[in-house]
This record gives sequence, structure tokens and C-alpha cells, in this order.
Amino acid sequence: MTATLAAPTPTATRVVIVPCGGKKADTTTAVPAADLYVGSYHRAARRAADTLTAGGGRVLILSALHGLVPLDQLVAPYELRAGQAGTVTGETLHAQAAALGITDADVTVLGGRAYVELARQVWPNLNAPLAGTRGIGEQMARLAAIYKPTPARQAPAAPIDREALWQSCREHAEARHVERLAKEARRRAAYVTADTLRIAAGRASVRFSFPTGAGAARVAARMRAACRFAAANGVTTTQLDAATLQAHGAPERVARFASALPRLVELVEGYTALVVRHYGRWERHSSAARHLDGVSEVERRAHLRAFRARAFDVIVATLLRPDTEPAPQLDGDAPLWEQADAIAAQYAEYGWFDVTGKADDVEVTRLLETALVDAPPAVSAVAVPLPAARALPRPARRRTAARRARRSAAAFDQLDLFAA
Repeated sequence: MTATLAAPTPTATRVVIVPCGGKKADTTTAVPAADLYVGSYHRAARRAADTLTAGGGRVLILSALHGLVPLDQLVAPYELRAGQAGTVTGETLHAQAAALGITDADVTVLGGRAYVELARQVWPNLNAPLAGTRGIGEQMARLAAIYKPTPARQAPAAPIDREALWQSCREHAEARHVERLAKEARRRAAYVTADTLRIAAGRASVRFSFPTGAGAARVAARMRAACRFAAANGVTTTQLDAATLQAHGAPERVARFASALPRLVELVEGYTALVVRHYGRWERHSSAARHLDGVSEVERRAHLRAFRARAFDVIVATLLRPDTEPAPQLDGDAPLWEQADAIAAQYAEYGWFDVTGKADDVEVTRLLETALVDAPPAVSAVAVPLPAARALPRPARRRTAARRARRSAAAFDQLDLFAA
């Protein structure tokens, strides 16, 4: 709680006294008292004193050694606190106050108890705003309350439109969701992309393109994985060229596979990266020194490439094999580049997931709704005028089964049902 300051009488001069400080400027010569004391406590007291004398008054420093010191008086550094041996006496303070003409001034002391009691020998009725504080922290808070008064209370804020706030939050969340989906789609596009779904005669097809920037070996491995994943999802595949694969099947199955394949390849690539990092840690471990001794850098890179390629295929196989088949175990005496099967299988077994459940339902619906439907052209039978019937005996108008078959075949040829 900030102490209330008594207003000075009209005839009295306001004087605010601040204590000296233990922390002083780094100098060996005399400097103005205003520049000698650089401690945070003294600076806070000076700011409060300047605020109290903004409308008129005078600021003095109460030095434990020199007594009342004007701000412009030159003072050399010293080491003494109020209450210690050598502290200025009350008689000296009386003489200084008389010389300064402030014996009857309205005095405020912004300091601790030792400085207040020292000044009270001259001004018994002085103001002590820091009286009753329990430590320097509370004193600093009261000083701050003087030079940084509490701002006037603001008018109450307008009521919050909760519905508008919720709408804004929903729009922000939806925008972030769209951004996240777009980012994930761009990341998966580095592995495989699917073009527009096509549906014809109740069957669907879609083409997958595998970017070749990763190299022919990795593209071939991803295409092999795609063929195996397609079989597990009830879809057949046809390789069109070295980087293009076409999937066929029922529309629902093909749409689900088109949504799932980029995610499946991304997950397998992620597991492969974990296995490769495991291999890198092994190379840096002391136990690998005996295996790497004498192995050139070219050979080490070749081992790593072969290890990675094998790990990718093993991860795919592990995800597709029955869970009753155990993973191979590591051999501590063999180099790790010979154990890609064991390492990769254990990683894939630990993080196993269902390869038939990675499709996104929203994306599947969108693929089916935007599919290109190739409908066969409508073909109508051409009416062929028949000759007028002649009056024949009834038995002569009957046709044999062979003649009916020949006429039926001719009708099918005329309609050309497979022209589409």
C-alpha cells in the first residue's frame, strides 16, 4: 500500500531527500552527485523524487558521509552506509539545512529507516512514504507506484460476440487444416502421384506416376511395392513404362487404392529412413571398427546403398506377411550391411499397420465424384424392311434351329456392340 504524502503548506518549500547508494560510478575522481550513485534503488528513488518535484521543489541526496548534498555538488567515491561508524551527525545536518535555507521546508524522505531517522533529527514531521515496508522489494514497488501511477480505470469492454468468435475460430482451424493437407499432399507427391480416375463399363482405372528424381533404383522399388500393395487391396496393376503404373478394378477399390498408395509409400520410406539412421549409428559405434577396418569409402557407400535397397523391400514384405511369421534375429558377429533383413523386419514389425486401411474416406469420395465416366455410345437397331409375306402352306413357314441361329448372329453383327 502506498503511503499518502501530505501536501506542503503554501509558504513551505518542498524538498525530497533520496538516500545515497552503495553502488557507485567507476571513477576515482570527484563527479557530480547526480552521476555518482548508479544503483537501481537510488535510480528508482531519483525517478520518484523527480516526479514529486515536477510542479516545484528541490531534490537533495542524503549521504552517510557528507550529509545533505545538492545534485550538482562534486563528490568523490567512498564506502559508508547510514548507521555505520562515521555517519554524519544530526548537528551537521542542522547546520547544512540552515545554510540551504530549508529548515522549515516540507520534507519527504524516500529511503529506508536508517536514513529516515537521520533526517528526522532535523525535520521531526517529515513524510516517509516507505515507512512500514518489509524489504527492498516492497520499497521498490512503492517507488514505482510514485513515478508510474496506476492508469485511470478504462471503460468496460464491449460484450464479446461469442458466435462470431466461434465462427472465426472454426474458419481459422479449417484454413490450417487445408494448409496441412496441402503440405502433406506435396510431400507425398515426391514419391507417387495419381491422375484422374476413369470408369468404363463398371470398371475403373487410374495411372500412377513415380517421379524419377530419386533415381531409377528407388523408382523401381516403389513400383514393386505398389504392385504388392495393389494385390493386397484387391486391385490389379499393369506397368506402362519405367515410371508409370496403371491400376484396374472395381471403382470403389481403385479409388481407395489411389488414395492409399501415396500414403503407403511415404510410410515405407519413413521406416526405411529410420533403418538407415540405425545403420549410420552402427558405423559410428566402436563395435563396427573391426568390420570397417580396411573398407574403403567407395565400398562403404556401396554397402549402404545395398543395405537401404534391401531394407525397403523387406519392410514391404514384413507389412504384407502374416503376423505369425517371426522376424529374423541379429547376428552380433556379422557386419550390419549383411543384416538388412533382420533390422528392417524388426522396425516394420514394431510399427506394423494395416496396408488396406490407409485410404482417406473424404478423398475417396472426391475421386469417385470427379471420375471420368466413359459411357459406350448408344446404338439403336436399324429397321430393315421385310418383304411382303406370301401365302404359303403353314409347314413351309417354320424355321429350323440352325436358321434362327444364323439370323441371330447376323443381327448382332449389324448392331456392332463392341464398336466402343
